[in-house]
Amino acid sequence: MTDFNDLNLAEFAAYLAAGGQVMPILCGVLFGLWFSIGYRLWLLRRGTSVKVEQLGQAILQGRPIPGRGVFPELCRQLASSPGQMDRPGQIDLVFQRAVRRLYRFRALAKALVLIAPLLGLLGTVAGMIETFDSLAEMALFRQSGGIAGGIAKALFTTQLGLAVAIPGYFFLAVLERRQRRLESDLLRLQDLLHQTWQRHA
Repeated sequence: MTDFNDLNLAEFAAYLAAGGQVMPILCGVLFGLWFSIGYRLWLLRRGTSVKVEQLGQAILQGRPIPGRGVFPELCRQLASSPGQMDRPGQIDLVFQRAVRRLYRFRALAKALVLIAPLLGLLGTVAGMIETFDSLAEMALFRQSGGIAGGIAKALFTTQLGLAVAIPGYFFLAVLERRQRRLESDLLRLQDLLHQTWQRHA
């Protein structure tokens, strides 16, 4: 078991070394991207299948919605202090905080998805420079890598940059759709509560 783990670590270290100085940065981008995507997946949980109209009734009746996610937490917050919710602007403030929370790590995830292929391109350029430098000296192999090392560096960084960016684009698109649905439901619930409290005012 130890030998197998050591072999995997050695292969991973060799993979990083083959890609040159850009590879550790790309690995950092990979970690940051998937951390932010995972956090946003956890953050953008609806938490319940209850419809917006039923959520509004539960809030008005002071009944918390069981579960963990955007709407159960919002309902617990509103239902726990119904007397304060009829103050001017209080409902809007609560919903603005809920909507702002949905945007956490969104900009970071988008930036990292854009950076990954650019870093791969930077590594590709560095590898091609090494390749042409070796061609000028007619050195197929040398200590710094030579022609073969330069081509390998260019291909490894391109591969990792695309491997980070392509799944990242897909998951970000899924998260964007989920966020738009949540925002739409939050706005509907906000309007419903406004209308109800205005009728009872």
